[in-house]
Amino acid sequence: MEAEQNRIETAAKNTEVMISMLNRRDLKYTVMEQTDARTHIKITFTGEDIPIPLHIILRTDRQIVSVLSPMPFRISEARMQDAAIAVTAANHGLIDGSFDLNMKTGEIRFRLTSCFIGTVLSEELFAYLMYVSAETIDRYNDRFRDFNEGRLDLAGFLAADEADARG
Repeated sequence: MEAEQNRIETAAKNTEVMISMLNRRDLKYTVMEQTDARTHIKITFTGEDIPIPLHIILRTDRQIVSVLSPMPFRISEARMQDAAIAVTAANHGLIDGSFDLNMKTGEIRFRLTSCFIGTVLSEELFAYLMYVSAETIDRYNDRFRDFNEGRLDLAGFLAADEADARG
């Protein structure tokens, strides 16, 4: 019981730090859920042309914070196999976070997770998780959309990814 109480207190302290970071930066956000078990905050950034919704979720049971962001489109069944290769190529060069492709639904989402077992993360780390996620998504969301809509084939996607890696 004491261990559970410690997890709840640690998660609550991390939630306070995260919200403080958002407020210090004058960012607009929505608290979607805030319980002992879970905090879910949604913030939306404006990328080059596609909005970037970030769902920041702190889970008490696992002592993790995750930044999740679904793409605002689904990969068509006809492009699914090539999309799996494109997602793998995109992930290859990422230092933090990854794109996930649900082969049943066609959803691509970005995911970045950090553990906070027994510690309180800094505002700087919460900002890093949020801004790295937004920058990575902004770099790839147009490319994934163009690939899905047929304006970019797999070879073009891979070439653009190689150019980013050199770059």
